[in-house]
Amino acid sequence: MATTSSVSGVLRGYVLPALLLFALPVFGLWFTGYASNWFDERIRSAISQQVMQDRELDEVQRKEVLEAYSTFSAVEACMSTDEERAGFRASFGDGCTDAMQFGWAYRGALGLVLLGLASALIALMCGLAAFISRPIQYLSFVVGWNLLRIATALQVIGQGALAVWLSYWVTAVLTQRYSVKLILAVGLMAAGAAFLVVVAIFKRPPMDFEVEAEVVEESKAPELWAHVRKLCQRLQTPPPDHLLAGIDANFFVTEGDIRVGERTLRGRTLFVSLSLLRQLERREAEAVLAHEMGHLLGGDTGHGKRLAPMLARFGQYLEALHEGGLTRPVYYFMLSYRGLFELSLGRSRRASEFAADRLAASVTSGRDVAHSLVKVVAYANFRDRVEAALFNRDEQHQSVAIAQRVAHGFAEYAQSEALQGDLNGSVTPHPFDSHPPLSARLENVGVKLSPEDMGQMLVEPVTSSWAEAFEDADGIEARLWRAYESRFSKAHDVALAYRYAPSNDEEREHVERYFPPMTFEAKEEGHEVRLSFAEVYCEEWAAPVHLDEVTTATTEDRMFKKYLDLLLNGTGATQGKVSICLNKLKDSEALLAAFGHYLGRHRASKDHQQSAERDAA
Repeated sequence: MATTSSVSGVLRGYVLPALLLFALPVFGLWFTGYASNWFDERIRSAISQQVMQDRELDEVQRKEVLEAYSTFSAVEACMSTDEERAGFRASFGDGCTDAMQFGWAYRGALGLVLLGLASALIALMCGLAAFISRPIQYLSFVVGWNLLRIATALQVIGQGALAVWLSYWVTAVLTQRYSVKLILAVGLMAAGAAFLVVVAIFKRPPMDFEVEAEVVEESKAPELWAHVRKLCQRLQTPPPDHLLAGIDANFFVTEGDIRVGERTLRGRTLFVSLSLLRQLERREAEAVLAHEMGHLLGGDTGHGKRLAPMLARFGQYLEALHEGGLTRPVYYFMLSYRGLFELSLGRSRRASEFAADRLAASVTSGRDVAHSLVKVVAYANFRDRVEAALFNRDEQHQSVAIAQRVAHGFAEYAQSEALQGDLNGSVTPHPFDSHPPLSARLENVGVKLSPEDMGQMLVEPVTSSWAEAFEDADGIEARLWRAYESRFSKAHDVALAYRYAPSNDEEREHVERYFPPMTFEAKEEGHEVRLSFAEVYCEEWAAPVHLDEVTTATTEDRMFKKYLDLLLNGTGATQGKVSICLNKLKDSEALLAAFGHYLGRHRASKDHQQSAERDAA
């Protein structure tokens, strides 16, 4: 059942949307065939009329001429280079120009279909090749990305041109009229889509990886630095160039550039969590360090460094395709290729995690590795629970004190049923890798731990921690927690401004701190607009409109003026539709931006209140 469900999910999420790549070209093939037949029928009808009215022809001759033109194709005749049809092309004149358009459109649509099939084959072959080995994974992605971005760029340009052509001929053939506005709109969309894609192909995305931590020089933690160097010497891999100390719930190594404050670190960097080090015995922390050095030894970080820029550019390219309108079918196709590659990437990353765990077990012991894994996962999950509970509260915090709450509540959590629920199937948090489930990692190092063993292990006091090896561990933690908790409080305050449907003065003041009353001046008297978190009022209206009454808000050009039209649900004093003439305001763009912002806040607040009522029920 699970397998069937996962296959169905892949089909719905990746395969079927990817087929949209062929939707417009296939429609183009059908329509050009239909339009060519429609065109030929008109010509045959005209010829038939002429033949029937030609008194110089007898019945036999008329029949022969009509039979000769019964299979006549204007497209073939006009696009032919035969001398025999030169007379027809000359006499047909502008009609041949139209017929040749159908012919070229058919060839273009067919070319797009064939290009799509070739792209699908390239994506499939490169995606499957990525499963063979890590070097081939890298090579397959280089080939796949470079070929597919060219192919999809051609698709965007080709489908854009086809869409513009169809915007004229579909209406011309089916309704005997055409819309200039439609042609211009599609043309602008096609040009915009092509521009976005071309820019995205050549634009380099920012590669800054920012970490909130402090750089620890060797003089500030000489014992730990000596241990890491000794470990690397034993494993025969160069030691890290930099050591970072932070409070995130993970450890990691990377060879990519890292920004720490105003500094950019290059080379090999090891990040250690002081908060986690306090939870780990030295042997357990050494198992974690051996695991991370194993990633350096195994080439995982180097492989990641090579792939990271291309993956970032791919992500930027996907974003451009998603935002390009007409490029959405191409976006789904490229997304399916990215999904296939991510499967191989996840598989190799999980294999790397297992290999690093086994290496760490050989350097320390399977027991040390297992204990460190359980403690890291438990701490990370409990911290997430604490932060989620704090952030979900619908009242301001005098002090979030996350570090203290985690420290004081961890022992109780370790003895609760929630712990086992979090440990079963959970993965170790990490900024670069897709880690396997905890149960699989424990099995990989040959250790079995019962729920009771895990709970007991987590409440046992730590006798010796590597955090003690830092000269200013307490100071580093205090500074980092202070900055983190300050950001957390500010984010929570903003969230409250979106949640509140103010029921008292305190809540109203909080909302107005982020959504203050605004006035938009008019170019002449009588058209001023006032906006608050609850309502909008234009001096032309009989009464203010509460934002709860607004069903839709759209802009429209009428009589050479631009309007903001608000469709109302009819529950207030003003019913039906009201409008604001934007041309009468000094800064109409500011009003549009603010109104969208305030209306979004109001709807978010309404959704939150309804969700809270459902939870309470």
